[in-house]
Amino acid sequence: MTIYIEEIFVDASEGYIFGRSTIYESGYNNPGDLFRELQREYGRCVGRVYVDSPDGQAIPVGWSFIKRVRYPDSPPTYLREVWVLLYKKPPTVERTYHYYSRDDDQGE
Repeated sequence: MTIYIEEIFVDASEGYIFGRSTIYESGYNNPGDLFRELQREYGRCVGRVYVDSPDGQAIPVGWSFIKRVRYPDSPPTYLREVWVLLYKKPPTVERTYHYYSRDDDQGE
């Protein structure tokens, strides 16, 4: 089973989120191999990422990595934290269309 991921980028030096990826196929089907690749890319792991289940339990769904990097357009560095969330499959979206009809005006 391929693992899908989403990345959330945080400027930990300043304390704000500055980017987020879409959920995409990671190319890995083993969480251990994926974890090692993410460490190479994003630095050391500093913790887990959790979400609350409907019954209030904290469920681990990913990792948080940190690394000192340079800003793309200037020499100063900052601490970049990346939260990586793992998914079994892409999200399911259901759309409901509410079409306008001239009959809708009759009630006014």
